[in-house]
Amino acid sequence: MIAQDDPLIAADALARFGTGVMQAVGCQPAIAREIAEHLVDADLCGVYSHGVFRLDWYAERAQAGRFAPGAEPHLRRAEGGADLVDGGNGLGMPAFRLATDHVVLRARRDGVAAVGVANVDHTGRLGAFVRQGAEAGCMTLLFGGGSRRDWRQVAPYGGARAVLPTNPYAFGIPAGERGPVVVDFATATASGGKVYAARMAGRPLAEGLIVDRDGRPSINPEDYFNGGALLPMAGPKGYGMALVAELLGEAILGEAMDGMNWIAIGVDLSRFRAPRAYRAAAEACLQELRDCPPAPGFDRVEIPGEREAALREHRLREGIPVPPATLQSLCALGERLGVDARELQASNPLTQRAA
Repeated sequence: MIAQDDPLIAADALARFGTGVMQAVGCQPAIAREIAEHLVDADLCGVYSHGVFRLDWYAERAQAGRFAPGAEPHLRRAEGGADLVDGGNGLGMPAFRLATDHVVLRARRDGVAAVGVANVDHTGRLGAFVRQGAEAGCMTLLFGGGSRRDWRQVAPYGGARAVLPTNPYAFGIPAGERGPVVVDFATATASGGKVYAARMAGRPLAEGLIVDRDGRPSINPEDYFNGGALLPMAGPKGYGMALVAELLGEAILGEAMDGMNWIAIGVDLSRFRAPRAYRAAAEACLQELRDCPPAPGFDRVEIPGEREAALREHRLREGIPVPPATLQSLCALGERLGVDARELQASNPLTQRAA
């Protein structure tokens, strides 16, 4: 997805531009900034499927009335009495931040807690929220579904037509010296955003991610948009996980809006073992994995979450690579909305500033 000669853009410049875009489509200033910073953080971590290219899509959806830009999330009771964060039909990042804060608070009080999240549109990168919970000492799980009427993206195992959404899962658990272990994945072979990002960048997909409308393997993003489908991750395993999430999202929390319904679960690990002893044991386990000899074609064994953290630090210093076609689309978006995009039009502004 990224090429060596892609322009490098400073994270703070992207965040300022993104904040301007989200305010221009109707978000309150604090929420606009939160959404923009979340997207930039995804790009810092190398998760382009949930990065700043989404701004164009968000503006398009806001104009079409697919979500309420001015919404603010609030905590309420579900029909059966459980805690539920209602996103007010807005983008999901503020709702997930509130849900994570609340599930950590309740887990510290009760040991284990669960909070539902409903009435949200696109939620961004789940890994950011489970990392937040893990850094607070809680094993944190997020997953969601229930929107197959609006998001038929993934063929069930053995099926030839897209039926299910990508129904993602994310786990965050406190670990050793380098911070939490974070696992964040779609139950498809890739997130839908990865296909959108490839299309915007004008680049092919990796093999094995999609099929065309006739069920034939393809690497052309357009084949997905022309009636094709994502494949389920790991065949029947991904399909099974997607089905569980779909049933939870719809059957337990009710029919989803044009997004998904979600559940956040937190477990206070200090109820089981002293944090210092646990961290030492976790670090010993992780180091054993790092020391495993790499297989042919690999440089080393990596721990989920550590690559993203290291990449984030590097890109904060050097800038975020943005494909030229994506950059052109963002500048055009700024022109349409009256948002100054001049900071985005120069390659590697960090280097220029240092000079």
